[in-house]
Amino acid sequence: MKCEKDAFDALFDNAPEKLAIVKRSLITFVNKHLGKLNIEVADLDTEFKDGVYLCFLTGLLGGFFVPLYDYHVTPKTQEQMVNNVALSFELMQDIGLPMPKARPEDIVNMDLKSTLRVLYSLFTKFKDVA
Repeated sequence: MKCEKDAFDALFDNAPEKLAIVKRSLITFVNKHLGKLNIEVADLDTEFKDGVYLCFLTGLLGGFFVPLYDYHVTPKTQEQMVNNVALSFELMQDIGLPMPKARPEDIVNMDLKSTLRVLYSLFTKFKDVA
C-alpha cells in the first residue's frame, strides 16, 4: 500500500532545518495545555510513546476528563501502550478530528513523523484554545 506524500514527508526530505522549528512550535502548544496538569514535555520523539500524554492532551483540549480506568496510567507493556494510543485516537474522533493515518504502533515505536502528524492535527484544530 503506497501512501500519498504530505507536508511532513517534504519537511523531513527537503527541509530538515525547518524540522526543529516545527518541533519547537508543537512543544510550545503541548506544554501550554499539559502545563495545566504540571506536565512539561521536552522531547516529542519519546514522550508520547506510551499514549498517556496523548490521552491527557486530548481530554484537556476536548474539555473532558478521561477516567483513569479507561487507560493504563503507568503502562508496562507494548500492548498497554498501544491500547492507550488507540484510545487517544478514538478520543480525537470524539472531538471532531479525523482518525489519524498513523497506527498506534507507529507512535509507540517512536516514529517521529507519525507523532508530529498526530500532534499537528490537534494543533490545527485547537491552536486558539486558551
